[in-house]
Amino acid sequence: MRNRLRSFWLLCGLLLCPFSADADGQRNIVLTLPAETVLASLQKALPLDIPSQSRQLQGDITVESVDRLSIRNNVISVRGTLSGKNLLVTTNLAGQDLQLRVGEVRLPVACDLQTRFDPVKRKLFVTPQFKETAQSPGNTQDALPSLLGSLGGREYAVDLDALETINLKVGPRSIPIAMEPVGIAGVDNALVFQMLPRVGPRR
Repeated sequence: MRNRLRSFWLLCGLLLCPFSADADGQRNIVLTLPAETVLASLQKALPLDIPSQSRQLQGDITVESVDRLSIRNNVISVRGTLSGKNLLVTTNLAGQDLQLRVGEVRLPVACDLQTRFDPVKRKLFVTPQFKETAQSPGNTQDALPSLLGSLGGREYAVDLDALETINLKVGPRSIPIAMEPVGIAGVDNALVFQMLPRVGPRR
C-alpha cells in the first residue's frame, strides 16, 4: 500500500510540473533548479576530477570546493578551490617549448562557465573562462597562468545520465518513464530544463 501511494504522489508531481510545447506540438516538462540547489548538488559531488591530459598540461586536477555559484545569460559563475598533483606545464618561449614541473598546487579561483546545449546530440557543454589567477606559495608563479589557461577556453561535455528513467510501480507492474532533455538554459539565477517524457527506456 505504501509503495502504491509513493507511485501515486510521484505521478501527481509529474502531472503538476509546468509544461511547454515545442515546434512539433509535443508537451515538455519544465524543471527549474535555483542556483542554490545547483550549488548544493555540486558540493555533494565533490571532489571532482577534471580531465586535463593535453599537450599544455599533464597531471591530476581536482575541484576541491565550491563556495559560490550564480547563473545568468547561460553563464554559470563559480568560485572555489582547485588542486593539482604531478603537474607538468608546457609553455612556449621565443618559439621554443619549455616544460615546467610544477608539482603540487592549491588555487582559489573564480570562473565563468559558458553553457551550450546541443539539441541534436542532446548534450550540455561548458566552456570555462578563469577570471583571475591566485598566487600559490611555494610554487612557480609563472606556471600558474599557463596552468589555468590550459584548462580554460576548452569545451567539456557534461554527463546528463543523472536524468535517469523514472520507474513507476503500480501494483506488480513497473512503468518506465524516460526523461529526455530537449533544452537547457541558464536564466534568472536558475537552470531551466525542458524535458520530453517518454514511456519506455531511454533511447
